Amino acid sequence: MTKNWFESIKESVGIKDNKLESRSGVDLFHKKEKEEFLSLLSQVGDNLSEQEEKVLDVFLKTEGHISIDALKDKIGGGKTLSIKDVEDALEKFCRYGIAQKVRFNDGPLFFEHLHLGQGHDHLICVKCGKIEEFFDPRLEALQRELSQERGFQPLTHRLVIQGLCSRCSRVRQTVMPLALCAPGEKVKIAKIVGGRCIGSKLSSMGLNVGQEIEVLNNSGPFIVKAKGTRLALGRGLAQKVLVSPM
Repeated sequence: MTKNWFESIKESVGIKDNKLESRSGVDLFHKKEKEEFLSLLSQVGDNLSEQEEKVLDVFLKTEGHISIDALKDKIGGGKTLSIKDVEDALEKFCRYGIAQKVRFNDGPLFFEHLHLGQGHDHLICVKCGKIEEFFDPRLEALQRELSQERGFQPLTHRLVIQGLCSRCSRVRQTVMPLALCAPGEKVKIAKIVGGRCIGSKLSSMGLNVGQEIEVLNNSGPFIVKAKGTRLALGRGLAQKVLVSPM
């Protein structure tokens, strides 16, 4: 099989299992990426302005996902480089296949490197918003196997696992109001506060101490699943329900 550009240079710059082994390897890899990009531009009679090159240099040194505003802050440049300049440069990088846009659910727009031959998936913390990339060849092989079994030709895929990062898991309270839970969290009702009237109202909905529930939505109406049924609670009522992690 013919190696693509990414495959042809990764051994020489210290990439093992799609991971760069050293800081010098990272720098050399980014240099190779820039050279490849400039060569591609010359093939179509295009080039980079001074501002675009400044954006490119900082973008290539930025690992993971970054927003337009965050990249502008990294670059600096004062009034000589505007947010619009950064946005236009990133759009150009996307057109030439050196960057790609990433948006999870209805969250903010990010940009990330588009390395040839290198796919990855994402872990997203629903509490702090941290995005962590990961690559597992076993997962890639399983996806190919499942596609082949069904006679399906995969072109692209995106796997996003939402949950709590290690830091947010450590600081998570033992007991907290239901209103603070994120979509997807499964919890158990530990206590109901607010008096007998509140307790009776929740009990009539099927929500009692010891009941296991799953948060489906926490923006707008607070929706939970309990005993296979969706229930809507007001924000104030959700504050009265104290839950513990499962």
